[in-house]
Parts: sequence; C-alpha cells; structure tokens
Amino acid sequence: MQSDSATQGATAAPVVSVIIATYNRSRPLRHAIQSVCDSTFPDWELIVVGDACTDDTAQCVSSFDDPRIRFVNLPERCGDQSGPNNHGVALSRGRYVAFLNHDDLYLPDHLAACVSELKSSGADLVWVPCAIAHPRSVPDRERPFSFALLGVPATLEYSPLATCLASSWVLRRELTERVGPWRSPDTIYVTPSQDWLFRAWRSGAVLRFLPAVTVIAVLAGPRPGSYARPVSVEHELLAQWLREDPGCREHILEEAAVNEAMGHFLSYRYPTLRSLVRILLRPVYGLLTRVGIHPLSLPIALVFGRRGSVVRSHRKITGAD
Repeated sequence: MQSDSATQGATAAPVVSVIIATYNRSRPLRHAIQSVCDSTFPDWELIVVGDACTDDTAQCVSSFDDPRIRFVNLPERCGDQSGPNNHGVALSRGRYVAFLNHDDLYLPDHLAACVSELKSSGADLVWVPCAIAHPRSVPDRERPFSFALLGVPATLEYSPLATCLASSWVLRRELTERVGPWRSPDTIYVTPSQDWLFRAWRSGAVLRFLPAVTVIAVLAGPRPGSYARPVSVEHELLAQWLREDPGCREHILEEAAVNEAMGHFLSYRYPTLRSLVRILLRPVYGLLTRVGIHPLSLPIALVFGRRGSVVRSHRKITGAD
C-alpha cells in the first residue's frame, strides 16, 4: 500500500482510479475494498480518503498490502462525501474515475463492463442500476436478502428524478474538470452526488445508462444507528453469501424483478399520495430543470426548509455525528 506522500510518477498511470470516501467504518470498508480487489479488470488504483478517521481505518487499508491501494486521512472532518471525494479526484491518475461508497460493493465485472461501454459508446459517464439489499425479516439462509433496483430511469436516459448512487458511475477524467468539484451540502438542497450528476448533465455531457446490475448497496439510512456500530451484520452476511453462492447474481435479478413487478401493480391499483404529488408537480419539475435547478430541490426545501438538511438528517439517523 502506498502512502499519500508516495511519488505518483513511480508507476505508470492506471486506467481507472477508484475513490472511496470513508469515516470510521472499517468493517464495512473492508468488504468494499475487497470487492475492488476481486475485480476482473486489474488496471486500477484505489484511493481511500478518510474524513479525519479516528478508528482503525488506516490499519484496515494497509492490511491488503496491495501497491495499487493508497490511503490518506484528512486532518479536519468535512462531515460528508464532498470533501474526501474532491481530494481523491485531485490525487487520482487514471484515464477514468469511479466512486465507491464505503458500504457498497462492486460485483467483479463492474469496472470491465463500464470501461468497455465508455470506450464503445464514446459517452462521458456510464452508470448502472444498483441492487439495494434489504435483509429479510424472516431469516433465509439460501436467500438472506430481498433486492430492489435503484437508478433505473424511465426512458433509459438520465433523469434527475432517478437517484443514481455515485457507486454506480464510471466517467472520463475530463468530465471532472468540466463540471468542477462536488459542492458542500450546506450550499444545496439535494445530496452532493446528485447535484454533481445533474450539473454534469446540464453541461452537455453524454450520460449513458448501462442496464447491467454490477453494484450492490446496503443503505445506511433505513438502519438507524448503523454508523455508530463498529460491526455491520448486514455486510458480513452479504459478503459471505456472495462468496459462497455462485448463483447470487441470478437470485438478485429474480428478487429485483419480482419486487419491481409487485411495486408497479400496487402503485397502479393503490396510488400513494407521494406518486400523485409527483404527477401534479411534473410541470414544475420540468421548469426547474430548464432553469438549471435540480427538481428535487423543491420537495426537499418544502419538507426540510434548509440547504444541507438531507445530509444532516442522514448523519443524525445513522449516528455518523
């Protein structure tokens, strides 16, 4: 493992730079790093940026003993992903840049599939749907998780109404220069990742959807206090299941397809207030988009009232403060 002070010119630049922003989550982080190491695409560097970590994150990263992996710990805490990710981009050397949230996992073919799509399509950024893992309320050893897909647009083109997790992106380095840094959540209503992606789209970048499920996420928000616990049972169970079950991808796709069909049926038969409001606000969303304002800023402002409230609420629920 290289330190931040290592001479970057000592080795040839990798094809892909993967950036992980992290804060005191060494146990889930270990699985995220391992998922990069298990990639079928070998020409990468991994830059793990700690948001002033005070736990054993440095030891976790160094235990991999891989020269492609570097760790740097910021001296002062930012409190969100924007600062660490901007620092990681500044340190990166790859032709392409990818992000991986510290509690998400790449499937082995993620980088290979996205780089291939970027090369063949000429797009500036490729994103894939994420499989969101929900532990079952009733334990099932063979299928311990239920899955839903996140980041699937309605028309296979980018829509700011579809949440595309940063873990699902791979992009050309030039796009980071065109769009600029991730903005602090205190200056925006939506999350920094969705703000950055919206700005990339507004800049005229070609964003291409790749319909391949190659990223798995265990969301922290639905698990109160998850950041305050040193061990994540969900990640331990998920990593074990992925190692032991060669047919896990098929199970994921089956679960996601069934859950998606059920969701469509229920929303058609029993429309929720949220879906009705979204339909009524569609013209307003379109107007906001045309003037360069992320359309989800409106409902967030109405509910929370202040910029940065989404990130602050997430930190409070998960115990990240």
